[in-house]
Amino acid sequence: MREMTAGIIVKDGKMLLVHNMKHGLRVEPPGGKKLPDEGWEESVAREIMEELGVEVRVGALQGEYRTHSPEGDFMVRMYLCEIASGEPRVMEPEKVPSYGWYSFKDLKRLSNEGLLVPNMRLALDDLEDLLS
Repeated sequence: MREMTAGIIVKDGKMLLVHNMKHGLRVEPPGGKKLPDEGWEESVAREIMEELGVEVRVGALQGEYRTHSPEGDFMVRMYLCEIASGEPRVMEPEKVPSYGWYSFKDLKRLSNEGLLVPNMRLALDDLEDLLS
C-alpha cells in the first residue's frame, strides 16, 4: 500500500482544509505522497509548504487511516501541525485553487455531501475533541 502524509492544523476551533480539484472537488487536509527517501514528519512539512506556502512545526501523530483516491489505495499518516511562519495562500492553483477553515459541524456536512476524503471521514470521531 502506498503512503501519504497529511497535516491537521487547527486554529480557534477550526481545521484548515484544502480544496483539491485534481480529480474533481475533494476537501482534505494539506498533504500528499511520502517520498521514499524522506521521513514522515519531513514529508508532511514539505507537502504543506508546497500546497499552502507556510512552514509548520510537526507534532504528534494523530492517526493512521486508509483512503481510496482516484490514484489508488493509500495509508495516510495524519500529524498535528502548527503554523510556525507565514500565512496560508494558494501555491498550486491548478491542483488546489482554494482552502478554508472548517468547524466540526462543517466537516460533518462535507462528509454527508460526499466531498470529504475517505480518511477524513474515518478520522471524524478522533477529530471531534480537537474542534470543540
